[in-house]
Amino acid sequence: RYAPSTESVLRKVILGQPCSLEMFRSMSEKEQLLDQAIASGSGNAILKVLLFLDRTLKKKLFYSLLQMRPEAVHHYVNYLALRLKVSECTDLLVFLGRHHEASLLQFSIFVCSTSNVEFKRQRLKKIYGDYFSQPGSNSFYAQLVANYINLLEYQSSELHATGGSKAAVEIQDKSVLETLHYVCGKYKWGDTSLQTNDNPFKLAENHQISQAQFEWIALNERAKQQAWLDFDHIFEKKAWLNLKQKSFKLNIPIDRTILRLHALHAPEPVINTFLAKVEDPQRRLALARRVNSKHGTIDAMVLLKDRAELEAYRSTLESGTEERLYAENALKSLNNTWKSDAMKLIK
Repeated sequence: RYAPSTESVLRKVILGQPCSLEMFRSMSEKEQLLDQAIASGSGNAILKVLLFLDRTLKKKLFYSLLQMRPEAVHHYVNYLALRLKVSECTDLLVFLGRHHEASLLQFSIFVCSTSNVEFKRQRLKKIYGDYFSQPGSNSFYAQLVANYINLLEYQSSELHATGGSKAAVEIQDKSVLETLHYVCGKYKWGDTSLQTNDNPFKLAENHQISQAQFEWIALNERAKQQAWLDFDHIFEKKAWLNLKQKSFKLNIPIDRTILRLHALHAPEPVINTFLAKVEDPQRRLALARRVNSKHGTIDAMVLLKDRAELEAYRSTLESGTEERLYAENALKSLNNTWKSDAMKLIK
């Protein structure tokens, strides 16, 4: 009987024409078929051959064929993962000695495949016990999974503790940053006794949230609640050598912070506090003008010792207002500084 060549069969597969692979019966024929499919570079051809081999070979023999063919493994793993064939995919990866990938695959599939927090938590705890807590497991990924389980447990406990409040419902199965936003809203700022996830600082520490991420989330949440006094607890840090002394520390770009506060309708004194941290007077002046901070604009002009500009700006301010008085006092201060500098030059 006529036996079509491997090349002609694969050509039909690549072109999408109907054809059967059943005539390839011996192990050597199947191996050659797979190698030529890989050489063709056609993902469809590779997958069709792989599915044929999976159906006609014992698992161990099939996996052995794949062992030396990483491109075939890549296609087959993707195929199984997309169809949520977790057990088959895991078995293959474990057989190939790719334990980390097997554990991460299980993790990613169960994270994405359900929104049921309790089911997800139980599955992840099992995966953690089966893979990530075993000797030789990757400590980084193990911590990642442990943190995620911890996050789900916190979200679930909040749901029960609040009797299913709207805010607690909204954080179910949400990211750690969204959960941080929730915690910032319920926390009594200044209370350092809490050492649980109910303390935003502790939550950030437990989940390796960066200082910049923490500050941005906390700033936005507190600003939306107009809780401006809480900014002291967010941005003031105790000095390392002197615990009574506090310093203002900001890890997010100052320009972005000021513009965001302006967008959130922060009072001018709050914006001025941040403007005062801009060291470059020209940059401070530009920012102050951009957010329409009168005090900030005046302060920047004083730093620049620009009397003419300050006088011109004063004339734009309404007489009798606090801002006008502030500008006049700033001019007096500037004049006194100018006289003092002049006297030093004379001496």
